[in-house]
Amino acid sequence: MKIPRVDAPSSRRDTTLADWDARITARLVEAERHIAVVARATPVNLKTELEALEADFAAGRPRPARFRYEPAPPHALEGDLLRLADVLAREPHPLAALYRERAEELALEHRMTTRVGTRDLWRLARERYRTSPALGEAADEVASRWLEAPASGAAAASECVRSDDEGEPQSLVSRLTAELGARRLPVRVATTDRIAALAATGDGLVVVARGRWLSLEDVERTVLHEIEGHVMPRERAHRLTPGLFRVGTAKGSDDQEGRALVLEERHGHLGPSRRRELALRHLAARAVEREQDFVETVALLRDRGAPLGESLRLAARAHRGGGLAREIVYLPAYLTVKDALERAPALDDTLGSGRIAVGHAPLVRDHARPLVCALRS
Repeated sequence: MKIPRVDAPSSRRDTTLADWDARITARLVEAERHIAVVARATPVNLKTELEALEADFAAGRPRPARFRYEPAPPHALEGDLLRLADVLAREPHPLAALYRERAEELALEHRMTTRVGTRDLWRLARERYRTSPALGEAADEVASRWLEAPASGAAAASECVRSDDEGEPQSLVSRLTAELGARRLPVRVATTDRIAALAATGDGLVVVARGRWLSLEDVERTVLHEIEGHVMPRERAHRLTPGLFRVGTAKGSDDQEGRALVLEERHGHLGPSRRRELALRHLAARAVEREQDFVETVALLRDRGAPLGESLRLAARAHRGGGLAREIVYLPAYLTVKDALERAPALDDTLGSGRIAVGHAPLVRDHARPLVCALRS
């Protein structure tokens, strides 16, 4: 895939947003669809390797994970994105810098996809998912506090359902399908073995992990997280201008995860078991940052009380791709969004309308209009 050339405006008097917004948006949306860094960093043998790992660890034979990945298709997308960023650097519109930063972020993510399964992925991921030291320490404190809290009792077997059971109305796949249908959203639901999370949202699609046994609480929490946290912002973004709502700003996808956790908390879904899971994910990501290997990460999680199967799954999620550890952004983003909305509740209208980072939300909000108005201009 190649991004067609985008020239800078020929006249400096011609610098309105409508002059170039639609063209830049289309190019960046298509680039992101092609890159799909999280999907490309997910092993093709995730399910079977986790099963093999559990058998080996249980037999006293701990070993590194042997994950396999699909090769990234060759193309010159990174260079195209960086050239587009250079064009945007010469554009005087106030939002041009945000488009440029997003183009540069996508270029970095593309570079990451070409290094999946190598040591370079770890280095590039640390650049992409960097947080400030102060925010990282605050997230560490939250994770420690959540792990020290008394654990809730496990759900009774009668309260559990299989994630992909289409014949069970309370399963995750059925509840998502029903809720999306009730809202008449043009989004379909599919199942796969190739995601580390319970569910993941993309354009027009929510993917559910197969064969996971979930409590009814986990089902409802995940429905809220995916629909209110991810699907609805995408749907609103299609009806708004500027295109940054669709494209996202740099770090916008990170802060959207934080907002989804804030929504869980507001609706009573951020209970002890969920907090414990998020804290363990944070610990695993921190272990990857410290360059601990897979076996060491599993041992760390087991020392904090996680069962073997959960420890392996969380370690695999953090180490996928060679050390993606995207989970490191969740708690910092949760703290950032929570603080921002306590200070300015109205900011949620902007954050809930696309993948907009908290720091960029006021500027984007000031240029927001319904798309029909933009088309008339």
